[in-house]
Amino acid sequence: MSTYGIDLGTTYSCIARLDSNGNPEVIRNNEDDSNMVASVVFFENEHNVVVGQAAKENIETDGDRVVQFVKREIGKPNGRTYEFDGKTYTPVEISALILTRLKNLVESQGNEIENVVITVPAYFGLEERSATKQAGELAGLHVLSLINEPTAAALSYCARQFQEDRTILVYDLGGGTFDVTIIKMSMTRNAQGKDVQKINVLASDGEDTLGGKDWDDRLFNHVLRACCDENGLTPEEIEVETRQDIRSKVEDAKRKLSKKQSSKVRIDVNGSRTEITISRADFENMTSDLVNTTMMLVDRVLDKIPGVEIDTVLLVGGSTYMPMIQNAVEAKFPDKVQQHDPDQAVAKGAAIYASMLVVEEGGVNSGETSGDTSDEKIPPAVEQLTAKFTVEDQTPRSFGPGVMDTKGSKQVYVLENFIKIGEKMPAVFSKTYYPLEDNQERVRLRAFENMSLEDTLIPCVDEEGNPQTTDPANAVKLLGELIVNLPPDTSRTTPIKVTFKVDASGVHVEAVNTKTNEVFETFLRTESDIDVEKSAVHQLRISAD
Repeated sequence: MSTYGIDLGTTYSCIARLDSNGNPEVIRNNEDDSNMVASVVFFENEHNVVVGQAAKENIETDGDRVVQFVKREIGKPNGRTYEFDGKTYTPVEISALILTRLKNLVESQGNEIENVVITVPAYFGLEERSATKQAGELAGLHVLSLINEPTAAALSYCARQFQEDRTILVYDLGGGTFDVTIIKMSMTRNAQGKDVQKINVLASDGEDTLGGKDWDDRLFNHVLRACCDENGLTPEEIEVETRQDIRSKVEDAKRKLSKKQSSKVRIDVNGSRTEITISRADFENMTSDLVNTTMMLVDRVLDKIPGVEIDTVLLVGGSTYMPMIQNAVEAKFPDKVQQHDPDQAVAKGAAIYASMLVVEEGGVNSGETSGDTSDEKIPPAVEQLTAKFTVEDQTPRSFGPGVMDTKGSKQVYVLENFIKIGEKMPAVFSKTYYPLEDNQERVRLRAFENMSLEDTLIPCVDEEGNPQTTDPANAVKLLGELIVNLPPDTSRTTPIKVTFKVDASGVHVEAVNTKTNEVFETFLRTESDIDVEKSAVHQLRISAD
């Protein structure tokens, strides 16, 4: 099969597929003798860009030409860019280089790769999801869809070990991000009358700046200070080669501390050998606040479903090998914790989901993908496996348009939440609005993302959609806009039907002039793309009166 699942990770990435027997398998990285590819890019010169472990080895010696942890930046507003040899790279383009490395890995072993599903943290918003999908397309991949990482991990677990009517908490601590998700697993009957295993996401939370990297940084700083103290140096006096040596050895020491009570790190500092012994207790003390933060997020997601009873806890992500993590989770959920294929479960679940989409009639996902996948030969064992599941995920944010509403004698610009956090995806909602004035030439329809569960709120923006303040409670974010051109003599009572559709890949917005049946759906245009006078562009209003 040419269908694959990709775990695009902060520190390491992984690609998997289903073999002819329907078993998920990770594609081996023979070059690095690993099942993973380091999510690190080294711009050696204008003719050579290196991705993977070889790039990682240059972090301290040529750090100004190395990019890592780009997943923490993808899709972020005002995200940084990188310039090497006169060329500028965005986080999307850096991510595309990592995805291209995975693609080449498959092709170098004589296999084809066409359709993929890429995983994202459950709490990623539209911009992060759109940017991730764009990176895949830039790498020459046909992105069938995205899937939330905890959902993919649960799908991998369910494929191997069925347990009827189980409520599962997925604790996913990766290299740079943390997800915690509650999933209901049960039997249901599909439209064809067959019993299938249903995976239903109930609640999610997480943090995109918390992961194994933070544990590594604490250990690195500890060893660096010890080297300075023993040799009478300041951190600035430690050579870059020595820093690289420390960086590589603390990562190894962290792994050893997962199995041993102590680990020794030997560093050459200016020709002098420095030996530092790190105990597991010391390591746990210096990182206890990080563990506490993950458990706080666990409590927060449990609070979203009062009275929920967790049957099984899945530990996912390479960082869950640390005993401090296992002990903290076990203390909260005694005898319920399982460590399920931590490094590979997400990629394997994505491979199952990708195959599910290909097996579906027509070979595409709900009309949202392009390209014909129907010619791909599906092994019977794969069809049999994928037919056993149905997946229901949740919207990660609330979404809706900014419109004018009458409050007393005043017109107020408000956000109407069409689709709210936690609704089943794909979610669709439509509502009819009206031009603000007679003879209006066009309508400027703004779309917003937010964290509120209110039906209506006044967003932190003006009538043009320009941000005015930061509202941490609602976290209102302007996603973009579309321009609806109106014919001459359009009445202010002309109905304009606005539709929002949200799926795992993002948000689609459509506006229809119901009198002319003209459809407008060009979305997410930036200010620089819109060549139109703001004074000539007006809003929609809620009431036709």
